[in-house]
Amino acid sequence: MGTKDKLSYERLISRVEYYKEKALDLEKKLVFAEETIERLESETNTNDSLAVIEEKEKELIQLRSQVGDLTNKINRFQEHEMEKRMKSYEELLSTIQEELNDKDQQIDLYQQRIKSMEKRLNINRSPEPVFDESEPEAENMKPRNKEKLNCMSYFDYSVIFTKDNKGFVKGSFYLENTGTQILENPYVCFRFHPAEASALKGKIISLMASPSQDEMSQSIWMYMDNEWATKAKDRGEIWICPLRETKFKSGDRLSLDDFQIPVRSKIDENITVEAFVYFHKQNFRVKAVNHIAINF
Repeated sequence: MGTKDKLSYERLISRVEYYKEKALDLEKKLVFAEETIERLESETNTNDSLAVIEEKEKELIQLRSQVGDLTNKINRFQEHEMEKRMKSYEELLSTIQEELNDKDQQIDLYQQRIKSMEKRLNINRSPEPVFDESEPEAENMKPRNKEKLNCMSYFDYSVIFTKDNKGFVKGSFYLENTGTQILENPYVCFRFHPAEASALKGKIISLMASPSQDEMSQSIWMYMDNEWATKAKDRGEIWICPLRETKFKSGDRLSLDDFQIPVRSKIDENITVEAFVYFHKQNFRVKAVNHIAINF
């Protein structure tokens, strides 16, 4: 091999080595470029994730706000419902209390009626009181033992007329225990002359007429609607007695207030009203110290 050929071969090997180094360098650059691309892609993906996270955080904040609003609404609704329930419970309790009060009043009314019915039964069993005026008044009307049993009864009244001579007697009748013993359950007889003039109005009820609760509570006296009292009315007598069990001790007073007796001048020329008081249990009777007299 000549010198020229030897130089050409060495040059070729040198070039081959050069190109190998170039190729290796390019391959390194390629690997670096690929790593850079991967890193950039990773960073790009990371930025997208941050954006998504920020978006989700915003949504989470909105959801928390909505949850808070809903919680407040639920609490207000529950409070409103509780107030409504409490109000309905209070109204129900008030209604129940009113019904209980009505029932209690009805029970009281029935108890009063039962006692009055019992009194009527006792009245029906008792004999008719007889006031025999043929006997001397001092012997007939006064008790044997004056210090123990004594009662003074009297009228306090006024007569009111209209222009056509129609009108009425308005007054009160009083009973006062002037003895030392307790007096119980008086029967009071108002005797009218003439008998056709017998009429007595006021706070007096009739159990036969089924009085209302208010009438029962406001009344003290009742008409004696038994058989002998009904017959006595034909004679011009009206009998009344206390609606409830009544006892009044020495010095106490019992009264029939604001009674009215209608008068008719064209029918009755003269009207007289007397009063008698009878204590059945104690077998004691007395006549009123005065009477009503109307002359036309």
